[in-house]
Amino acid sequence: FEQLDVSAIVSRYLPAGTPRVDVLAALREQPGARIIEDSPATLIVRDDQGKAMLDPDARSVVMTFTFDGAGKLAQVQAVHLKHQ
Repeated sequence: FEQLDVSAIVSRYLPAGTPRVDVLAALREQPGARIIEDSPATLIVRDDQGKAMLDPDARSVVMTFTFDGAGKLAQVQAVHLKHQ
């Protein structure tokens, strides 16, 4: 898989300081998004964009959201994975 850092793109839509509830609401609107890990400090989401991982054109984005003690978004790490 080819990996591209797309953190800056995701941060445009969900900037630092966004409340956790707003992040969850935005992700629930995405039909391909699936929550992998949900803890008070971290939320990991995978968006398979409707493609099976064995598909020759398989693509997904794995996003890790880190929250501060007040429940505000502190950091976003996002990687676009594409089958080569």
